[in-house]
Amino acid sequence: MNICLVSPYSWDVPGGVNRHVGQLAACLRERGHRVTVLAPGGGAKEGFYSAGRSFPVPANRSVANICFGPGVAARVRRFLASADFDLLHLHEPLIPSVSMLALLYSRAANVGTFHAAREGGSLGYFLARPVLKPLAERLHLRTAVSRAAVELVSRYFPGEYRILPNGVDTRRFNPRGVNLFQLTEKAHLTERGFPGAAAGEGGSTASRDGGKGGEKGFAGGMEGCLPEPKLPQLDGDAFYLLFVGREEPRKGLQVLLEALPRVRRNHPEVRLLVVGAEGGGRKVEGVTWLGRLPDELLPAAYRTARIMVVPSLGQESFGIILLEAMACGVPVVASDIPGYRYVVREGVEGLLVPPGDAEALASSIAALVTDEGLRSRLAEAGRRRAEEYSWEKLVTSVEEAYGEALRVKASRCA
Repeated sequence: MNICLVSPYSWDVPGGVNRHVGQLAACLRERGHRVTVLAPGGGAKEGFYSAGRSFPVPANRSVANICFGPGVAARVRRFLASADFDLLHLHEPLIPSVSMLALLYSRAANVGTFHAAREGGSLGYFLARPVLKPLAERLHLRTAVSRAAVELVSRYFPGEYRILPNGVDTRRFNPRGVNLFQLTEKAHLTERGFPGAAAGEGGSTASRDGGKGGEKGFAGGMEGCLPEPKLPQLDGDAFYLLFVGREEPRKGLQVLLEALPRVRRNHPEVRLLVVGAEGGGRKVEGVTWLGRLPDELLPAAYRTARIMVVPSLGQESFGIILLEAMACGVPVVASDIPGYRYVVREGVEGLLVPPGDAEALASSIAALVTDEGLRSRLAEAGRRRAEEYSWEKLVTSVEEAYGEALRVKASRCA
């Protein structure tokens, strides 16, 4: 098939939706499909078309970098008119964005995937429902990444929704590659070419415990958009926790920073690595700020951690970072919110705590720090769970959904 994957969010800003789109695009290409990604931002390269420069918009207690307006509409319309796509796979097609414009001008079969979750509902969907309903009806198949996402969108646009969850590239995210300890060794950097862009994707490298594993996998879609990071020297005797995410209130980093001193009171060896947030020059005892890392280095960051901590306060539909950590063999402590319960089962793949409760978070972290057997059991179960969401398995469900959308379009045209 000739497929266009459309993301509403800037290709220059890392995020879960773009990770999903980039890895799915690469996986579909491996299976012989022609795939073009349409999104704001990004650079000129094969298989990608930029809809224009993006601008930040506050949304869902976060910031969405999108582009919209008459100029963008004209650019999207010209692009789609010049192409001969069989199918458009539109992510978040009902928010003012490139995805909405592509749906408006599409002449192909249209699959819409909804990613957002919001426990209290969406005022935007509520107010815009009369305007958006005709657009929603242009979708030949509606999908969502989780039940939490279905619960939000179906409240305003009832109908059938197929769940096509986020996936994880288990060929890259696994326990067997390099970690950050190795990447801070000058000899290793020279030998392997880390840290860098796609050059670091190949090759087989040794893990911290002597295992062998490859880094090759589906491209994450964000390669080369960040400067080469300067990795700090890490303490080989420390017990590292890991947080991955932007510094936004809903990600719950502040809750983790409140919990950390309580853990370190009895376990001074515990340290925290923060990926994504810059720290703003803050010096917090026991915290190392790594800032934004290229996608190529994320697996190494996960492998460095003994525990992954995901303290989000809510409004999360799935949690790709949970899958990535689990695939790398890292046990997780996460907030007990609907989107995360879809991925992690309490006491099976991880520990779930009430969102915003720093005391409960500290208690669960400390329990894992002191119980190596529990960490091992959760890690093993997490690896098995992540395998269920590998893109190599999920892509067949995506192709089946595409086939259904094509049939629905044909029946409507008959």
